[in-house]
Amino acid sequence: MKCEKYLELISLYLDKELDQMLIDDLEEHLSLCARCLALFHTMEKTVSLSRTYYKQRHCKVPRNVSSQIFYHLRIIYKKEKF
Repeated sequence: MKCEKYLELISLYLDKELDQMLIDDLEEHLSLCARCLALFHTMEKTVSLSRTYYKQRHCKVPRNVSSQIFYHLRIIYKKEKF
C-alpha cells in the first residue's frame, strides 16, 4: 500500500473506526515510514488539542455566575427602558 492510502487510515485510526487487521497494517507501516509517523503524531496532537478545546468551550457556567450575569443584565435593561 502506498503512503497516500495510509493517510486515510491514520484519520480512521484516530477516529477509532478501523478493524484490528487494518490497525496492525497501519502500525507496521508507521514503524517503517518516518514521514507517515511524523504525520501521524501531528494529526494525533491536532485531534487531541481540538477535543480539549471543544470540551473547554462547552463546559457549563457555574449557576451562581450565570445568576449574577442575569441579575446585572436585568438592572441594565430596566435602566435603559426608562
